[in-house]
Amino acid sequence: MSSLKRELGDDLVKKLDAEELFQSKLKPDIEKGKVFFAIRHKKASFYAEGRSLFSFEHKGFSTHEKFAFIPNGIKEGSSIYENQLDSLLPVKSFCSGYKRIKDRALQYADCEAIGVSALYKCASYEGNKDKRYYLVDIEVVFSDENRKRSKIDVLLYDNHKCQLLFCEVKHCEDSRMSAKVDEIPEVVKQLEKYNEHIATKEDMIVKAYKTAFKEYNILMGTTLNPPQSVYPKCGLYVFGFNAQQIKEFNNKIGKKKSFYGHRCKAIGGTSNDSAETIYKALT
Repeated sequence: MSSLKRELGDDLVKKLDAEELFQSKLKPDIEKGKVFFAIRHKKASFYAEGRSLFSFEHKGFSTHEKFAFIPNGIKEGSSIYENQLDSLLPVKSFCSGYKRIKDRALQYADCEAIGVSALYKCASYEGNKDKRYYLVDIEVVFSDENRKRSKIDVLLYDNHKCQLLFCEVKHCEDSRMSAKVDEIPEVVKQLEKYNEHIATKEDMIVKAYKTAFKEYNILMGTTLNPPQSVYPKCGLYVFGFNAQQIKEFNNKIGKKKSFYGHRCKAIGGTSNDSAETIYKALT
């Protein structure tokens, strides 16, 4: 697996902290649970409903071109006539066009991403810095020796125990949740691969997030303690069930909440769930 790095560096931290877009638009939305802020390697990423809303590097902020070129007065999905082409102009600035860019990005969110985005409210920010359990990262990418990429959906954190917990998220209708008789669902193979990553690279993961948490605390005014360990197993979080489906699925995983030997939590909607209940269910 390639190295996992989570560090902006002192210069980029200072630069981001001084940006009007971060202070006046992004930070308030992070504190409202509308946007999720993640530290990458020499880059900060900001997500809205699973879509990459903005990235920030030494060159400054960037967004996808399809979010910045927004037709004025034209509804999404509408036909455009030649005499309307002049309306296809970029926003004047990221700050003035922030709401329009964000609204545009949300139109491209998929079902799973929307489910995960309901947990953005569980991130660490100044208003909830006294809590114990947090959402601290999403879309954590690893690569193996063959450069095959694995992307784990969610990373949770116990700020008292100083322990990280990886979690794979699936909608209940995802085809990777089911399999033919005598076969193993694809999600189980995913979880087994993730567990190998955790077992072989725990020290690297802990080191990366120690740096990330230090920088995050500076930027968000929070008090995340440096991590000390990673829970050895990646959990499975399945959502989207109706009342009958969740009853049937819970009967399948039993009292031990085990899906083919892996800890699992099943739920209908994610909007009322919390980092605490998910963490406790999966450890």
